[in-house]
Amino acid sequence: MFERNSKLINKKFYQYLIPSILTIFAMSIASLLDGIIVGNLLGNDALSASSLVLPILYIVQTPGMALGVGGAIVVGILLGKRDVKKANKAFSACIVYGTLISIIFAVLAPFVSMPLAKLFSSHLVDYSYQYIFIYLVTDPIITVAMLMASFIMVDNNPRLSSFFNIFSMAIKIASMFLFILVFNMGMYGAALSTAFGYLVGFVVLIGYIKSNKRMLKFTLKIKGTFGDLKDALKASSATAINMILTAIQMCIINIIVSNVITDPFDIVIFGLVANVVFVFDLFAGGIIGLIPTICGIFYGEKDTFSLKSVVRKIYILNVVVTAILTLLVFAIPNVYSAMFGFTTDSKEEMDRIAMMIRIYLISFIPYEINKFSINYYPSVEKNVPSYVTVFLRELILVLPLNIILIYTNGLLGYVIAQAATELLTVIITYIFVLLYGKIKNKGEGIFLFEKYDYASYDISIDNNIDNAALISKEITDFALQNGASNRSAQLIGLASEEFVSNIITYGYNKKHTQNYIDVNLKIIDDNMLLRIRDDGMPFDPTKYEAEEGIEYNTSGINLINKLTNKVSYMRVLSLNNTVIEMDMKGAAANGNS
Repeated sequence: MFERNSKLINKKFYQYLIPSILTIFAMSIASLLDGIIVGNLLGNDALSASSLVLPILYIVQTPGMALGVGGAIVVGILLGKRDVKKANKAFSACIVYGTLISIIFAVLAPFVSMPLAKLFSSHLVDYSYQYIFIYLVTDPIITVAMLMASFIMVDNNPRLSSFFNIFSMAIKIASMFLFILVFNMGMYGAALSTAFGYLVGFVVLIGYIKSNKRMLKFTLKIKGTFGDLKDALKASSATAINMILTAIQMCIINIIVSNVITDPFDIVIFGLVANVVFVFDLFAGGIIGLIPTICGIFYGEKDTFSLKSVVRKIYILNVVVTAILTLLVFAIPNVYSAMFGFTTDSKEEMDRIAMMIRIYLISFIPYEINKFSINYYPSVEKNVPSYVTVFLRELILVLPLNIILIYTNGLLGYVIAQAATELLTVIITYIFVLLYGKIKNKGEGIFLFEKYDYASYDISIDNNIDNAALISKEITDFALQNGASNRSAQLIGLASEEFVSNIITYGYNKKHTQNYIDVNLKIIDDNMLLRIRDDGMPFDPTKYEAEEGIEYNTSGINLINKLTNKVSYMRVLSLNNTVIEMDMKGAAANGNS
């Protein structure tokens, strides 16, 4: 009678999508404005220097980014498995170790900044040194901010995470004008603005940090968390390797560019082209950012239906948005170059800029698909395909193509090499994924969705009180058909009716609004696991105690708590998740969590 639908998950997907897009939008706008401000206030040499030192910044950002992405995936999977204690330790370990690594970078700043700056074009050394030195010194602030933003998103607070980033980026841009124009700090001020923005931004997190209602709690008792840290690093290893290899190949390519391409005009074009990626990360980056937040949780719950629904939406949205942006920039490349303060009366020069940008744009749909691969496969514990993507696009393909084409075709060779690298990486990766899934039995299709070998009853219902009794009968029949004793089947059916009826009766403020509840019964070995998920008001049935004159009537739930093996509750993705566990042949009261 009932079927599973994605209406509840879709509702939450878009609630998380908008803050994620706004977050990346704010960060990408800040990066774009960073380049525009530097180019207009400090000149084209300063803009070129900021582009050339990007590899160094990638290396510096790697610990925070890797532990943020990997930690969010691991914490999400642990929350999906309802292991809050271990999730807290994993969260705390990532914060502690990420901070310690960033402090090491800060201590090294006086010793390594000048040697690193001299790797690039000699006439840009002063600008490069200033940017690298300040970024290293302030890295602890930036790293902690990146980590907190990632974990707050997982901890049911997408809007707070988004607001923190947006507010911090607004302060960053405002402080750039202050540091450059008022205090005349030049490139030092441009680099300092990022950490300053985050430092001021921490003010908006005070309420979250002090709250007792947040799920993730920080603890210094991280002894024995090496395994959690290892899991986080494993989950983020593709991201970390990608960032490190990106930094290495960018260093090599930038050194080649600065030595082979001697025309100052072409160096300026190189800086303009290198910043195109920020335009695409304005929107597409926010879509990709949902992967560690959502996919890991559904994978941990073994909720294949929700995982499929979310993954396909992320993938399609990512490609569509990137295609629209590609067409837009392709149509107005000269407007893009003017944003960075570059104008010329020479039609030949403007045509050359337009040609380089348009060729470079060919790479962006495959570029975003490759970013998806790097982020998605680790979230479902399939790291190998992401390694293939990383090594192809950051080492095996990109370096030979760039070395050959830059030496033979100059700047034109550079943009052709980027497009060829991304296209070939997508093709080779997906061929590998299909073979990997089939030969190693790691899943189906390009997303490697797993098939689980157990009976599952999976449905969605709307908030019609009559549905509570109807699903009770269907769940009872399903349990009996799959070998449950009559007592256990009746009890699991009763449990579904009691919990669903309470959600429908008390869970929603607007009684006449249509809402959906997901109900899933899995039969694994000799155990039944009934999961009920809703987006009503937060309510933990394992801790609720009836009070005189209280609005809620939970006597039936209290009885279920006593008769079943275990009732557990978590608030994940701003959804109530209640799981009732029971033996197939009988039930015993073992406790709740």
